[in-house]
Amino acid sequence: MKFWRPAAAAGLVGSAVVTGAMAIVHTAVPSVPFLPLALAQAVVKAAPGGLATYFIERLGHWAIRLAVVGTLVAFLASGAFLGLLIPALTAGSTGRRLAAGALSFVPMWVLSVLIYPTPAESVGRGAFAALSLPIDLAGGAAASWTYARLAAAPATQATDLSRRYVLRALWWGVLGVLVGAADLGRLLYRRPDPGRKTLVLPDLMRVLRPPEVPADRAFAQVAGLTPEVTSNESFYVVDEEIIDPDIDPDTWRLTVGGVVGRPFGLTYEELKRLPAVERFQTLECISNTIGGDLISTAKWVGVPMPLVLNRAGVRSNAVEVVLRAAGGYTESLSVEQAMDQSTLLAIGMNDRVLPRAHGFPVRVLSVGTYGMKNPKWLVGMEVVDRPYIGYWEQRGWSKPALVKTMSRIDVPRSGSQVRETVTFAGVAFAGDRGISRVEVSTDGGKTWTPAELETTLSPLTWRRWLLTWGGSQLGGQSGILVRAYDGQGLLQTPKHAAPHPDGASGYDAITVRDESG
Repeated sequence: MKFWRPAAAAGLVGSAVVTGAMAIVHTAVPSVPFLPLALAQAVVKAAPGGLATYFIERLGHWAIRLAVVGTLVAFLASGAFLGLLIPALTAGSTGRRLAAGALSFVPMWVLSVLIYPTPAESVGRGAFAALSLPIDLAGGAAASWTYARLAAAPATQATDLSRRYVLRALWWGVLGVLVGAADLGRLLYRRPDPGRKTLVLPDLMRVLRPPEVPADRAFAQVAGLTPEVTSNESFYVVDEEIIDPDIDPDTWRLTVGGVVGRPFGLTYEELKRLPAVERFQTLECISNTIGGDLISTAKWVGVPMPLVLNRAGVRSNAVEVVLRAAGGYTESLSVEQAMDQSTLLAIGMNDRVLPRAHGFPVRVLSVGTYGMKNPKWLVGMEVVDRPYIGYWEQRGWSKPALVKTMSRIDVPRSGSQVRETVTFAGVAFAGDRGISRVEVSTDGGKTWTPAELETTLSPLTWRRWLLTWGGSQLGGQSGILVRAYDGQGLLQTPKHAAPHPDGASGYDAITVRDESG
């Protein structure tokens, strides 16, 4: 058997040991990151804009998941290459052989320390270097011991023995990846999700639901129609973070600095004591597709951002406010938008404390923009005197990220069979412009019929619509389309466009078959 085969198999055993040991340490001490996952996060963030956009356009948010899987596999497989060093370093007695084998994994340790991404709430580079060195040396020693056994085996048994070691290494390595990537340490030791608690504030201006009109009652009877308000558990989640930051509110500070007269830091308790307001608002992801579900509505509670910025004293030469998140994500708003009373530092969601998945302790809530302009886990606001290019803009997405008018058909599902009378229903949204009219076509766009509109919760939310239609009027298989007009009377564009770079456009469409005849 060629020398490189047992060496590669032995190296794979070594990387499985390293992976498993790191998973165990991370589980016991969550502040020590599971390196393969931390590297995956770093790879995702460091990906060139064009490359990231290319894969997101073709794979959607599976692109991030696949990048993570690829990084984890590469980390595990790296041992096979390091194993090729073992034959050159291994010689003499067992003790020297284990020591020499341990040296074969020193390059893994050096590289991991050099590219250590220092995730939020994790130990520093020096502490990580000290903690990871014995783990990598143990992996190298295990690889050397395995190589010695494979090299000493009779030729007739060597291939079978190598195969068994490889399979065992893969099994244990994958188990280590699953334990580490599942972030078991945080699941076991992390604080309970703050979103379970009811939010209590001393100074809160509550919002009232608009009075219901008789026509609104019909919407409650439509099975499958999107709820008017999305529960916290069902609210869409799209993150560049692989693991949600677990922030301690007692130590969290919101720093405000840059082109200001009085830089300062604000504690969570201080923020909660400021005057806050409630409002209903819809958020939509810029990567939402036509008819997609990356859009939700909640009742939010937040402190107007100008209250905080005014305390800092924004200078006259300020251009933008850079928003920094705990995980390293950055975005920016123009000074005009940041100083608008409509821009909030959100701390509550649907009468609860802001859940971890949605940005606890604080996220930004701006109006008329896609979700990318509303960072979660906010830790800093820096006023700058020049335009700033944020995380997604660096990857080719729109800087203004203004919401386009959209409409969606929720019921019936495409391909459904309908009889006699059928109810078409869904939602429409146009950011802060509101929705004034929705129309449905049952003949593929030749003619359009106005739909009924439910009283909207606020000018910042989606609007539900419905149209009751006689199935016998459809005539066999029909193409159903929907379109909306914003509050200014402007019709959404029928031109089809993919989400990149500034949001999807085009009419949502389904097909139904009339079986009433």
